Amino acid sequence: MLEYRQLEALGAVLEYGGFDKAADALGLTQSAVTQRVKQLETQVGKPVLIRTNPPEVTKAGLPLYTHFKKIRVLEEELQNDMDNDISGTPLSIGVNASTLGSWFLPVLRHIMKSTLIDLHVGEAKVVHQLLQQGSIAGCISLRKRPSRGCYVEYLGKLVLRCVSTREFKQQYFPKGIGIKEMQETPAVLFHAESQMLRLYQKNVMGIAPFDVPTHVIPSQYEYLQMISNGVAYGFLPEQLFKQVKADKGLIDLSPLHPIIIPQYWHRWGIESELLESITQRLREEARGCLQL
Repeated sequence: MLEYRQLEALGAVLEYGGFDKAADALGLTQSAVTQRVKQLETQVGKPVLIRTNPPEVTKAGLPLYTHFKKIRVLEEELQNDMDNDISGTPLSIGVNASTLGSWFLPVLRHIMKSTLIDLHVGEAKVVHQLLQQGSIAGCISLRKRPSRGCYVEYLGKLVLRCVSTREFKQQYFPKGIGIKEMQETPAVLFHAESQMLRLYQKNVMGIAPFDVPTHVIPSQYEYLQMISNGVAYGFLPEQLFKQVKADKGLIDLSPLHPIIIPQYWHRWGIESELLESITQRLREEARGCLQL
């Protein structure tokens, strides 16, 4: 059987960045924290920490740290039920920018009423890595295959539109979007790792992806402003595009060929009322906003 105090010591060292700070957080001496981590390593038979500054978790220690975080979620859930408040450790969730900027916000507002949230915004590769590391409890992704120890549920399809101002189209794409035009025209993305352009090139244009001039603006408001000010073209969720196109003077550059992205909800495979409540809310919101 795993000793909870030892797992707690491992988690504190990783989260506070050292044995001294972990000891202060736990109200223990440094030697006591060190001893608990050593006892855990003796039980596992392998090192669970790399003694760098700050310490890093080893491959053997990672599943133990993930297990500790899952236990803590259940404990926080129980404590919140008893105290009827939202104090405690934030629940970490991952999502990509397109999802956050469209249908996920109402879900986020709802769950923030019952628990603190630590939101991580990034592409599928990034959020899945965080999920596998145990850094987040769930994420929205286009990946179908579940991570080890996690559940996955299909929610629907997110429709993205390639958009710009009418003046921008007349200047850069007067005859439509082709390879040459795209090589000479600035686009804007949320993240350097964003796959939107490559998905557009592959799925809409039917060509092998290639690099194009790209601005990176990781803010929803400024991102939209760059497009509506005629600085670049970019990609908006269909729902958001419909809401702002008249006011912002935007047009769809490929009205017959949107990007279709499947949305999957990945979460820790633990029986948690909090995670089940979030999952149910995601299902309800997805039914009204996503294609089947």
